[in-house]
Amino acid sequence: MPDNTTHLDHDAARDCCTDASTNHTSAKKSKAAGGGSALGAVITAVLSSACCWLPLLLLAFGASAAGMSAFFERWRPLFATVSIAFLALAFWQVYFRKSPCASGACKDDACESSPRRRPVFPQVMLWIATVFVVSFVLFPRYAGVVAETLYGQTASVGTTGDRSLTTMHFDVAGMTCEACAVTLQADLAKIDGVAGVEVDYGSKSAVVETAAPDDAVEQIEAVAKRHGYTATPVPGDQ
Repeated sequence: MPDNTTHLDHDAARDCCTDASTNHTSAKKSKAAGGGSALGAVITAVLSSACCWLPLLLLAFGASAAGMSAFFERWRPLFATVSIAFLALAFWQVYFRKSPCASGACKDDACESSPRRRPVFPQVMLWIATVFVVSFVLFPRYAGVVAETLYGQTASVGTTGDRSLTTMHFDVAGMTCEACAVTLQADLAKIDGVAGVEVDYGSKSAVVETAAPDDAVEQIEAVAKRHGYTATPVPGDQ
């Protein structure tokens, strides 16, 4: 009498993995899923640092991104978290996700036709995506170096030391990276009557030299507010 149990097990194994084209399609879907997750990680990482790189980019064209900078700053933690989650998912899909054959669902020689080695291309693209994600998520930490290297002459205004001007000091709250200081300084320098300005991220302060002190405070506060910061005059300026 035939062994029906053995026959059924063999049929199940064949149904699972004997069709090589089915296995190939599954591998392609897995690769596409990993690529999609990696792409999502890169996009959200770029958005997570848009509060820093976008103002610097527009600064090169003489434009201001004060409103957009404040908007992206509010969402930066969320974008960074989502980016890391996408990246972790991509690593799982590329390196740890198992096919039915690899998981032991198939028996005997039914899986001989399915690929055993992981494709190299998705792995290479994943590591390239990782470099992009890390670079953009950590961009606020080295944005000042980038700003000084690329736009130092454009962004650096500095004070003049002219005693005929009124020197005003402000405490600036809300800045999160060196790029904040660079872009705020560039916009403060555009105020009528301002001859020199220097914004320091480390001390969270601004020094402004102006020939029109009566109107300067209100305008400086307004510019800082557009960037999402608060500029408070320091008492005792002359």
